Amino acid sequence: MNILLININLGTAACVGGIETHSEILASLLVKNKHNVIVGCWVDGMLATNTNCKIVPARRITIRNSGDVRAIIKMIRISRKENIQVIIANSGREYWPAAIAAKIAGTRIILIRHMSTPLKITTAWMINKMVDKVIAVSSILRDILIKSGVLPEKIAVIHNGIPFEKLDAAAAGRSGARKELFIDDSDIVIGAVGALHKGKGVYELLDSVRRLVKDYPSLKLLYAGDGPERDRLEEEANKLSMGERVIFTGVRKDIERMYAAMDIFTLPSTSEEAFGMVLIEAMAMGKPVIGTKIGGIPEIIKDGANGVLVPPGDSSALAAAISRYIDNSEFKARMAEEGRRTVQQEFSESVMGEKFEELFRGLGLQ
Repeated sequence: MNILLININLGTAACVGGIETHSEILASLLVKNKHNVIVGCWVDGMLATNTNCKIVPARRITIRNSGDVRAIIKMIRISRKENIQVIIANSGREYWPAAIAAKIAGTRIILIRHMSTPLKITTAWMINKMVDKVIAVSSILRDILIKSGVLPEKIAVIHNGIPFEKLDAAAAGRSGARKELFIDDSDIVIGAVGALHKGKGVYELLDSVRRLVKDYPSLKLLYAGDGPERDRLEEEANKLSMGERVIFTGVRKDIERMYAAMDIFTLPSTSEEAFGMVLIEAMAMGKPVIGTKIGGIPEIIKDGANGVLVPPGDSSALAAAISRYIDNSEFKARMAEEGRRTVQQEFSESVMGEKFEELFRGLGLQ
């Protein structure tokens, strides 16, 4: 089958988010499953995916807004020239142009919903009238889509998947990563990966570590990522006399090594989290995880079974969860083992690939 996969941010310097990672993994999976894939993105020619090191054909498509006529014409031309059978679009700005192009070109259209914000009434109408399926990456997003007016039969839930075999803590090298970051092997490292903004609970995490340093003098905090709160977060760490304990790596392409350097991984989000790709990455790396009871996070973490859940915005509860892991090595090891098993069974790229193939068959696509 010939597929046009749209993600206009792929190939840009800003290509570091979960949506872009999902698109790269999906492109590689579709190629692996013998489909012919063209990626509509920022580059023209060939696109090298960072996640699976695959090279896929690319066509430059820029979309300025939902009514971008030039983008619509470009997708129609690509669809007709390459005999595209289905267009897959990933973000809100892409939905309308991709749907209109598919309608005119006579191709099928699938949308993927990664964001927890409600849809506009007009977009919900368009999905009901023009779209074959919209994929929600979590059940919480399915509920949001239905509340936005999308018909339930239009929605399929397919969780994000990751290249499970690639995420190997031993291969990533814990000692080497720690040496580079000036972390001693005996230090206890609490980590977070992603954008540094308030909704990710970055201040609650800092406060939870502050509460614990008296009892655990070797505790350190590792933020892998960047964002609008970085400067203020560094100032706050210095104000709390924690500057030497807190490490900011910025955006890293070798994120597996950052996971390897951590002892405990946290995603203490305080705003609606659609899914939590970093959680399944950390779990695949064999790290015990802590998340908050918000959005799609409880679809991944089952409290006390494969990780720990705490209320959002509660730094005291977060500190207690961290302390529980530090004090109970048996519990910590069991959560890490069960977390890795969960990813292999439910959130691996092979599972995601199988579900996409089931969806295609259900739509009569071969």
